[in-house]
Amino acid sequence: MTTIGHGEDVSRESLVEELERRGRELAEAQSIAKVGSWEFTASDRVLRWSDELFRVLEFEPQSFEPTGETLFERLHPEDRAIVEAAYAAMSGAGEPMSFDVRLRPVHGQPTRWVRVRGRAVMDETGVLVRAAGTVQDITESKEAEQGLAFLSAMAAAANEAPTLGDALLAADTIVRPFTQWPAIIVSAPTPADPGALVHFDAGWRDFGPADLAFARSMADEVSERLDIMQRVGPSGTVFVAGPAVVRDRLACVVVSDSRAAASPRPYELAIFTQMLALLATVAQREEVAAQLATARDEALAASRAKSEFLATMSHEIRTPLNGVIGLSELLSRTELSTHQRRFADGIDQAGRALLALVNDILDLSKVEAGKLELEEVDFDPRDVIERSVALVAESASGKDLELVISSVDQVPTLVRGDPVRFGQVVTNLVANAVKFTDVGEIVVRASGTGSSAVRVEVTDTGIGIAPEAQGQLFTAFSQADSSTTRRYGGTGLGLAISERIVTAMGGEIGVESTPGEGSTFWFTAPFLPPTGVSSPAMREGAVAGLRVLVVDDNATNRFILAEQLRAWDVDVTVAASAQEALGELDGSLRRADGYDVVLLDYMMPDVDGEQLARAIRSDERLQGLRLALLSSALEPSADWLESAGIDTFVSKPILASRLLDELAVLGGRFDAGRPERAQLPAPPTGGARGRVLVVEDNAVNQLVATGMLHHLGCAVVIAHDGSEAVAALADDQDGFDAILMDCQMPVMDGFDATQTIRAMGGSLERVPIIAMTASATAEERERCRQAGMDDFLSKPVDAELLAATIARWLPGDSGDVPAPALVGEVSAADDRLRELMDEGFDADLVLRIVDRFGSSAHQTLVELVAAAAAADGPAVADCAHRLRGSADNVGLRSLGARCLEVELAALDGAVPTGRQLDELRVAVIGAIDELVEASAWLQ
Repeated sequence: MTTIGHGEDVSRESLVEELERRGRELAEAQSIAKVGSWEFTASDRVLRWSDELFRVLEFEPQSFEPTGETLFERLHPEDRAIVEAAYAAMSGAGEPMSFDVRLRPVHGQPTRWVRVRGRAVMDETGVLVRAAGTVQDITESKEAEQGLAFLSAMAAAANEAPTLGDALLAADTIVRPFTQWPAIIVSAPTPADPGALVHFDAGWRDFGPADLAFARSMADEVSERLDIMQRVGPSGTVFVAGPAVVRDRLACVVVSDSRAAASPRPYELAIFTQMLALLATVAQREEVAAQLATARDEALAASRAKSEFLATMSHEIRTPLNGVIGLSELLSRTELSTHQRRFADGIDQAGRALLALVNDILDLSKVEAGKLELEEVDFDPRDVIERSVALVAESASGKDLELVISSVDQVPTLVRGDPVRFGQVVTNLVANAVKFTDVGEIVVRASGTGSSAVRVEVTDTGIGIAPEAQGQLFTAFSQADSSTTRRYGGTGLGLAISERIVTAMGGEIGVESTPGEGSTFWFTAPFLPPTGVSSPAMREGAVAGLRVLVVDDNATNRFILAEQLRAWDVDVTVAASAQEALGELDGSLRRADGYDVVLLDYMMPDVDGEQLARAIRSDERLQGLRLALLSSALEPSADWLESAGIDTFVSKPILASRLLDELAVLGGRFDAGRPERAQLPAPPTGGARGRVLVVEDNAVNQLVATGMLHHLGCAVVIAHDGSEAVAALADDQDGFDAILMDCQMPVMDGFDATQTIRAMGGSLERVPIIAMTASATAEERERCRQAGMDDFLSKPVDAELLAATIARWLPGDSGDVPAPALVGEVSAADDRLRELMDEGFDADLVLRIVDRFGSSAHQTLVELVAAAAAADGPAVADCAHRLRGSADNVGLRSLGARCLEVELAALDGAVPTGRQLDELRVAVIGAIDELVEASAWLQ
């Protein structure tokens, strides 16, 4: 028994030693990790702490009895509610407890943080039996975390602030919650005296007068030393002051309270230094921005001064030039000898050449002054190219040059962009080609490059350009040959202006050239997709399947004509001479599928087009063949064509649209059920009734007004808004006999324009101004009268009422003869189109009105939807008003009524809903379809 008892004692001693060892290890581990443990038992309601927990909470174990209340007293007052709520949830429901809190602050010492965790054991009834947990000192990690948050907030404020002042204001709201060192003051040099400081109280804490005075003295000292300094302030804590420096220049001084009696730790100073660096970065960015703004303003001022000078000089030169040109033209109409006429023609040519140069200078000045604004409308690029090339056709014909256009290579039929500027570039390049080409041909080729982009190439057989000169071609006032003995004149502005326009459109321009062989100038124009729908190709079907023989000695002409015709599914054969053509025609008589049309070039060697036509007509077997003469050398009369047996004439350069029209007629492929276009009497010519300025921003309304006034014998000038009208009248106060003034327009409306015109005095006080408005109310009439207008026309403008109004202000016989009645299906739009025909409009103009309505209606609808999305009631009302005016003008009464509802609602502050916009979109599409169907009989 003794032996057994001794063994039990040894085992007990070993167990005690093991427990003591483990206790020491646990205490050591807790000390290293700064983690204290606690335990609470409900049975004896005793709270037990480990030794390390006493040290973490800074209590002496011998003199302190741990209780829940004493623990709460040790916590920061602002965090006590968090602890009480978490402990209640653990003891009442058994939920785990975990939170970070601050200990009660001690003056002169940094804030300390602890992380508390706990877990409860509950009995079967949910009553607390036991709870235990840990308390860890996390001050170091919290300080690092807050330091990082402070720098992140400061960096965000610095990055977003354009100026140092903005950064400091942002710091007060964005950075302040993260700071451990509250700012006392911020000081900055005064603008008048950089050596003196102005001090701003940061207001991050309530510092007393002594603290503020001490901080100001530190800031003054730092401004001289430009270095960080620290001193114990009046309250016993260390104040730290530091400068934000930009290139040895003081931007500001920040003085902060470290809230500790001891010197700041290295990492705390590092954070403070980084904050100063961020402020210095903002100050440097502000300084650089100010320098850039100054440099930009100086450059813009210089550019504007140059451009204004050019514009002023251009205007001053152009005024007497108009007199020179006008007088020389009047002189040439008098009886002159041959010698005198040569002098008069020389004066006229010199004046026009000088005027062209002045216009180039003025155009460049507009571009460089930043006044180049690109329009956005739907247009057919092929049509613009054709019209632009046609402007220089006479110059090419005068030099016996072949001018050829090709636009069949996937060129989009409708794009959205600026047709005027696009056409200007085409005209400049073609005019240059004509200028520098004496023999040969000029080919203008357009091709699609994907989506709505267009590439245009102008190839000539001219003098070419040396490689060393090609690099400066697109520089203003530079030329390939700038010597005094150069053969070709000009300012060298055309290509420079073209380059700027193409760049503004987002495209590229370039040249490929070989001296002595010729050049190819090219450019690309990436247009936007159209908002409207392109008109259907109504005539392509009328020429498909025709058999056509092309006779032309020029290989390029033959190739491009054949290429264009095949694009319309025409069966084409080409012949290089009259003899080859006669042989081909003779052979066709032995085949079942003979030719329908022959296209004859006039200028061919040996046997020309006229002689070939007469030879064809002399063969009885070919009497059914239709002949078309192609030429740029003559403009034959109808009698001459008839005597030669030629059915029609197409002038060169051959425009695809004109060729298609003529082939459709010659081929006789029109639908027999479709009525012929009405033959209308020719309106009076020469503007005998007077010259009328039409001020109207809507493209459809411009066409309507122009057509009506032309038929009344008036010459018409268009101004797109009130400011253009004022400018036109300022240039020529006596140039107009009447003004038709739309009331609602962008830039300057009709009311402001009228008041400005009347204020200009002179004859403009008496010139009749006739209002045009879609609002036919008495209030609108009174407003027009008060603005200085003389008469009033409501939209849609009635032709008879317009005629009566014009007769009142411009007396004279307009020569009106009503058009014959036209038959077809009747609708409101159909009635309006027939009314326009009856009023003297030709069918081409009416069809243009129909096409223009589709594109402008889509654009106005897009603007209206955008205005509705922005909740901009006045803009919605304006868009609805414009759309209503266009719809009423072409007889789309239902759409006009719907637009009126939208307009009136928007004026009352109610923008259309998504459903209403969808209904309006459907109404616009339906109206366009109705208008296209109503115009079918005109095709």
